[in-house]
Amino acid sequence: RRDSVNASPRVPHGRRMSIVRQERLLWTTLGLTAGALSFLDVRRSRWSSSSRLADLFPSPPAKQSPLPTDHPVFGANATQTFARTWNSQIDKTFGDITKYLSERNL
Repeated sequence: RRDSVNASPRVPHGRRMSIVRQERLLWTTLGLTAGALSFLDVRRSRWSSSSRLADLFPSPPAKQSPLPTDHPVFGANATQTFARTWNSQIDKTFGDITKYLSERNL
């Protein structure tokens, strides 16, 4: 019979972590930590180098005024033609699905 002071506490076999599993956990943790630190260092160096590079060049020119809203890029006729063409193609593509879903009240 063992002395209760010197006896190691018995841990069920299923709860004990093997040395191989401990090694995997250790190296996985170290690898993830190294990868995260490397990523953060690269990101920091990119930001600082782009900041230094931006300081070398003059600032961008002032914003130009936007196009007047009363002169559209495309005329009303072109917009209506595009809308009609778009809607007809959507009807051709999804017409059967729409019919099926409407028959089922979905």
